Amino acid sequence: MGARHSTSAACEAAKDDASSALAPGGNAPIDPSLTNSNARAPIVPPRPMPQLMRPETFDEKLYRKFKAEPLVPIGCLATAYFLGSGIRSFYNRDPAKSQKMMRLRVGSQFATLMIFIGYAGMNAFTFDLAPGMAVPSEQGYGVGGGKGKEEREEK
Repeated sequence: MGARHSTSAACEAAKDDASSALAPGGNAPIDPSLTNSNARAPIVPPRPMPQLMRPETFDEKLYRKFKAEPLVPIGCLATAYFLGSGIRSFYNRDPAKSQKMMRLRVGSQFATLMIFIGYAGMNAFTFDLAPGMAVPSEQGYGVGGGKGKEEREEK
């Protein structure tokens, strides 16, 4: 038991000597000539507190959406008008007008849906053929008879 204790104490002492010469991560030894005991961390000025954004109210969101996509609410209003008119003519027992209003309602719903998809596609679509690639006319393949951009500008 005594030999065991002295062996483990010697191992721990050797481990302490080795770890003191290792970098903080413990992977590579630190060269004492590279360390500066007077070195300090750079002083970083404090940043201002981030400002929290006020949540958008329903009215503000509605105005923003109407301004960004004005045809969608117009289509919704047209659909609601044809639906209300069709229900009223159904209530007044005018089947021809009721049928016509319901068909117009379906058409206005389809148009509103296509407008909505068009706005979504317009926001997602870019005219870049391949991002990061040069335009063929800039490489001399387009207008200008095969001359480079610099040659065309010199004229």
